[in-house]
Amino acid sequence: MSKWLLALVLCLSVVQAKEVPFTLEDRDRLIRMEAELKALSKSVDARFEEVNRKIDMLFNFLWIITGIFTTITVATIGFAIWDRRTTLKPFEDKIRKLEDKDKAFLEALKSLAEEDKKVYEILRKYNML
Repeated sequence: MSKWLLALVLCLSVVQAKEVPFTLEDRDRLIRMEAELKALSKSVDARFEEVNRKIDMLFNFLWIITGIFTTITVATIGFAIWDRRTTLKPFEDKIRKLEDKDKAFLEALKSLAEEDKKVYEILRKYNML
């Protein structure tokens, strides 16, 4: 029996279904909706363009900051190298002069050792000959 009841309900629902005509009011509503969607689409496109422009500006700013940071880093390293060289140069010159004096002094002692046996023994004792 339930099968018959179900079949009857289905038949009645098919019979009751009517095609609703598309009215002028529906067409106007659809046209208004399309216009609103176009305006909304333009607004969304404008917002996306604005966001893209801001992102481009942000990337440009980041490139500028990176360039400034790189320049400061290179300048600091360059200054440190320059300062180290200029600071050590006088000491290197002094050490060279002292080494030259030491060599001259050792040569003088060696020539003195050729004549004096005591000086010869002392230089030999300290492996300076």
